[in-house]
Formats: sequence, C-alpha cells, structure tokens
Amino acid sequence: MKTYHPRKNDKGHPVPLLHPSQPTDQSTWQHADQLATVISDGPMPEQVNHLAVASWGDAPTDSAGWERLAGASKFDEPPMTRPTGLAPASGAVVMEPDGRVWVVSPSNGFGGYAHTFPKGKLDPKEGLSLRANALKEIFEESGLRVELTDFLCDSIRTTSVTRYYLAMRVGGNPAAMGWESQATHLVPMAQLAQFVAHPNDEIVVGALRSLPQLPEADILSSISGLSSVHRILATIAGFRRQYGYWPTRLLLDGGMCEAVPRDLLTPLGWTMLNQKLDIVPIDEGTIYAEGPGAQRFEYGDHFHLQEGPSVCFWIWGVELLDR
Repeated sequence: MKTYHPRKNDKGHPVPLLHPSQPTDQSTWQHADQLATVISDGPMPEQVNHLAVASWGDAPTDSAGWERLAGASKFDEPPMTRPTGLAPASGAVVMEPDGRVWVVSPSNGFGGYAHTFPKGKLDPKEGLSLRANALKEIFEESGLRVELTDFLCDSIRTTSVTRYYLAMRVGGNPAAMGWESQATHLVPMAQLAQFVAHPNDEIVVGALRSLPQLPEADILSSISGLSSVHRILATIAGFRRQYGYWPTRLLLDGGMCEAVPRDLLTPLGWTMLNQKLDIVPIDEGTIYAEGPGAQRFEYGDHFHLQEGPSVCFWIWGVELLDR
C-alpha cells in the first residue's frame, strides 16, 4: 500500500512517499542529547524548550507580508557574490536553546538530500528579498515560524548560491510541514555532521561549528564555591526532568541570592540567568524551581551530571560543567 503525504503539491497532485520517515518517541523532544523526529501531521508535545508548539494560523500569504516580517531582523550582512548563471537562494539554520538544530528531510530525497537545512531559490515572480524568502521557505518546509538573528554563510551549489542565516524558533509546529518535506527533526549538535551529510551542507555545518562562544570567564567570576551554581543547575534540571519543560521562576535562599552574583557569576552571567528565570529570594535554606502553574521542584542530591551541559547551554550558550 502506498503512503502519501497529507498535503498535495503545488499542482494539486498527491505526493507518494517512497520511503516514509518514522517518528521518534515523544520523550525525545524533551532531551537535548536526543534526536527528535516528527512526520507530517504527527503528534507533538505541547511545548519544546518552554515554547508552545502551535500551527502558525496567520502566516503571510503574500510577498508584502513576508517582507514586513523580514524587516524586523536588525543585523548587518555582506553582499552576496554570485557567479554568472547561478540563481540566488536562501535559508537558515534554526537553533533551539538546548543546542539542537532544526533539519528537514526532503520528500523522496529530492535533490539527493536525505536531510538538510530548510532553504529555497528566490522566485522572480514573487520578488522576495533573501531574508523574506528564507522565512517563507523555512515555514513551508518545516512548519516553523522563526526570527532571523544573524548572517551565517553563503554556499555555492550546482545551480545556486544559497545564503544561510542563523535563526531562532518563535512559533509554529514542525508537524505542519508542507509537501516538500516528509519529516522535520531536532538534531543534537554532536550528531549534526553525520545526519546532514550532503557535501553541499559541509560549509554550513563548518560555519556553525566555527561560531564564537562566550568564554567561560565571561560567565563565572570564580570557581571557588561553584557548588552553589551546581545546586541551582541541579534544581533547574530536576524540574525539567520531572515536568518535561523549563521552569519560569527560581526561588533562592536569601544568602545564596546575594552570594551568587557577588562571588560566583559575572554581571553578564547573572543577567543572562535572570533573562531565563524570575529569581525570587526566600527565607528558607533551599532552592525551588517553579513553572507557570503550581509545578514546583525542590533541590535534592540526585543530580545527573550529564544533564548539566544542556542546562548551561539553555542559560548561557556554553558548557560549564566539565570539571
């Protein structure tokens, strides 16, 4: 029995899937070290990395709408150098706070790609800019609503030059992918080079790996007494492990609330922690992580060290627990 994509192609024809992709277990969406996969119209958790998963019902339907969204991205980028005969294209590498990257599987391996980053050529009839085209292609191929955050690289391909941006997810549902994709994935950085293995994508993966990270010294002012930071991270990790998403508030013993920004974290490190969590001093000698409802997790001694890097990456974009 043939399997068909739930959505028809641009000509209104059914799209048979010769080798249908298989979804992963729902739990994989909540673990930064695991590959997560959804197929078109497949089930998704309500949230991923504390951001709701919901189809983008009012996505733009014309070029002007896509250009308005593209205009909200404020960063510089170099002019594209395009050899004669190569068409312009654009796409993006969409990053999650837990360090994973969004990747799509073109239906039936179109173009020789088993897995790749969402992208597409500019259609002269639409007249879109590179940024607007990237937003549109990402939505059509992955179901995601994203915000472009920076320029990443240009990749010269057989018939095109593709400009890649960095982006972050701000909405959408990966299960709402269009007919051009048969699966959408969230891929840990450690697995990315093996998963996105087409030669044309090597420069993109390389550019991603070359991105500068904040030095540890920009986050930690001292490693003496670092156990207090470990306890904070343990509480955040414990909440996420128990409820499946990140907390929104951190209740700290008053003395620790004073000591951590004074003795352990730099002003930047403390500010970034506060951007992720509302920090509230309390009289009790403990730590609580709380969610948007009545969910609460109290610090305990059962901290799995392997969970530390994902918490650090979510807060600061760097790994600090390698000691």
